[in-house]
Amino acid sequence: MDNYLIIMYLLFGLAIIDLVVGVSNDAVNFLNSAIGSKVASFRTILIIASIGIMVGAGFSSGMMEVARKGIFIPSFFTFENIMYVFLAVLLTDVILLDLYNTLGLPTSTTVSIVFELLGAAFMIGLLMSFDQGEGFNQVNEFINWNKAGTIISGIFLSVIISFTVGALIQYLTRMAFTFNFEKNIKRYGAIFSGSAVTAITYFLVIKGAKGSSFKDSLFWVTENTWTVVAVSFVLWTLITQLVIKFTSINPLKVIVLMGTFSLAMAFAGNDLVNFIGVAIAGKQAYFHWLNTGMDVSMQMDFLGGKQPTETLLLFGAGAIMVVTLWFSSKAKKVTETEVGLSRQDEGEERFKPNFISRALVGSSMAIGSGLSAILPNSVIGRVQGRFKITASHQNIDDNDEAAFDILRASVNLMVASILISYATSLKIPLSTTYVSFMVAMGTSLADKAWGRESAVYRVAGVLNVIGGWLLTALIAFTSAAIFGLILYFGGFYAVIALTILAVTLLVRSHVTFSRKSKEDAATKELFAKAVDIENVIDESKINTAKNLDTIRKAVSLSLKSLVGQNKDILINSSKQLDKLLRQNEKLEAKIIKYIRKMEGEVDAGKLYIYVFDLVQDLSKSANTLSEACTKHVINHHELPKREYLSIVIELDQMLTAYFGRIVSSIEHLTFEDHEQIGKESAKITDYLNDKIEAQIKIIQANEVGSRNGLLQTRILLESKDIVRLSLEVLEAYVTYARQD
Repeated sequence: MDNYLIIMYLLFGLAIIDLVVGVSNDAVNFLNSAIGSKVASFRTILIIASIGIMVGAGFSSGMMEVARKGIFIPSFFTFENIMYVFLAVLLTDVILLDLYNTLGLPTSTTVSIVFELLGAAFMIGLLMSFDQGEGFNQVNEFINWNKAGTIISGIFLSVIISFTVGALIQYLTRMAFTFNFEKNIKRYGAIFSGSAVTAITYFLVIKGAKGSSFKDSLFWVTENTWTVVAVSFVLWTLITQLVIKFTSINPLKVIVLMGTFSLAMAFAGNDLVNFIGVAIAGKQAYFHWLNTGMDVSMQMDFLGGKQPTETLLLFGAGAIMVVTLWFSSKAKKVTETEVGLSRQDEGEERFKPNFISRALVGSSMAIGSGLSAILPNSVIGRVQGRFKITASHQNIDDNDEAAFDILRASVNLMVASILISYATSLKIPLSTTYVSFMVAMGTSLADKAWGRESAVYRVAGVLNVIGGWLLTALIAFTSAAIFGLILYFGGFYAVIALTILAVTLLVRSHVTFSRKSKEDAATKELFAKAVDIENVIDESKINTAKNLDTIRKAVSLSLKSLVGQNKDILINSSKQLDKLLRQNEKLEAKIIKYIRKMEGEVDAGKLYIYVFDLVQDLSKSANTLSEACTKHVINHHELPKREYLSIVIELDQMLTAYFGRIVSSIEHLTFEDHEQIGKESAKITDYLNDKIEAQIKIIQANEVGSRNGLLQTRILLESKDIVRLSLEVLEAYVTYARQD
């Protein structure tokens, strides 16, 4: 087996992986609206999207030439070097897209593959040019700079236009239908549905079927666009009016499901090249080389012509995409990011606000205040009334709760379809990811989903995603160029080394993601179910006991590891406490929603929020103690004297026994020894006060250095807080039990 045959197999192996990671990222484009609005069961949505993908895959043959000659000029490259270009591209793509999937950030697979092709071709072409003694003089001979410039400008245009149009259309739609759209759908539903389905139908023909075997028929459609649009609008409006009048079918659901199908079809038809186009080009180059003399220095003019793609390969790729869609947990994570940023209600916010998001929100509020001062109160009141959400539209169970309603989902799909199909008719390259995401963000803003409770977080999230898009191009170009450099000089040894590197990074990413997903799942389940007051206290005691036990173990490990100077255990202990703090921070918004559901159960709500606050304070005190011990050891500071270490050992024993009794009382809800535990708390507190006074005297006598003095007092002070707070947790349960 020759080395280039191995490279060809590697290209297809990487292409399969790329299909998996690519679909995991791009699934958000066509699943977001249907999943966010819960227009149908998750299974039904996936079935419709899967059919769209398989249909689209069969129409993607004409797009494969982009990987061969769209970005670089193949005739400049030799067979050996063009194989290195293709390998550098796919190695970069699988690593980059997997990174974005792990972070849960949607990015453009089109932009990533284009800039990877650009980076790898630029580096290897430049090296070839220098070897020929031409230097930079031949740059324009192997790179299509006009294409790259068009794509970059398209990025900025798609972001601005999609957000603006999405916000405007959603605002006007909501003004017409309000959130109580079930009544108004009978008045305006036929016209709205006719417009939406017409837009989606046109998108399906112009964008989704591009590159298909019947693409020649699109010429007539293009030449008679307005006729097609007008006839389609009248036909669909009449059909919708009949459906509304004689059936109970909600036409908005049809719009969302039809839009999901069309976007999935367009995704497969146009974006499949991003994943397998490079591998197919490598296969075509290999067999051409094999059949024409096997000269590694032969120029690849062959790839500049039209080359057919086997239908079996296309449908095989489509099948892999469908399987990924059904089973990829990373696809669900990316979808959650977009749905979370566009959801109507408040809750857990994934992104932290920054000065830019605060400035933008502050400026918007100032503009809003200015407009409010100008407009009459009657107009303001009328507008606000159109955006009022009634109680009937607020769900109780988080598992069944839609992030937004099907009216907004319909607008998302309609506007995205119009923008993408219009850009396609003008031959402007538009990223479906950018359009879909920014339309969703624009409709969210117009729908007042970004209220004062969430605006800075949502804006920060959008800025993070957009920043990630810009980084995609930079990272893709740079990484592919570096890989190309390594392959050019390292040859087949570099091929093996970089393949091992890519596999290692992917496996590590998968392990890390799986572990984190389990932790997130446990956190989500805590308040996911509807409230059953009979189980509230049982759930509370289990979680509280678990948290207290985590704190107990971490504090004990920190104290013991300080004595034993074991930095690895100290670092692990700090990580456990830090994880507990982060988990509780995620629950802060959820606990308020949970308490809101406890109608009439004031005592239960008080217990939940009070214990949650105490556990947070406990975690912070324990974390401060652990960090003090960790920093002291890892910075190689002098170990405290034996007398103090004896105090630490005794304190550890006292705290372990004390925590054990509290945890046992809470777990079993038995409080007979409550008074005894209170006395034990007072005893430990007195012990700590005595030791604190002794430490002050030692410090004043200059018998201990600054570092040790700070460490020793910090341990004692935080231990005192831990003793007090843990007793207050127990007393909260005692108080609730007596009231009950």
